[in-house]
Amino acid sequence: MWHNLVNNLPSFKTYIYMAFAFLVPFAIAKMNMKIHKLGDPPWKKKDDASNYEKE
Repeated sequence: MWHNLVNNLPSFKTYIYMAFAFLVPFAIAKMNMKIHKLGDPPWKKKDDASNYEKE
């Protein structure tokens, strides 16, 4: 039974590609947020107080 289970698992290379499929877009999104935080002009940046709606 154990032999059948082990033979049906994906290869190690597949696990590496799955990790890259998650890490590459995640890293790009983080870099994009950092670039926008540093490079957006002042008129485009939101004031922290204006992000909350007054109730």
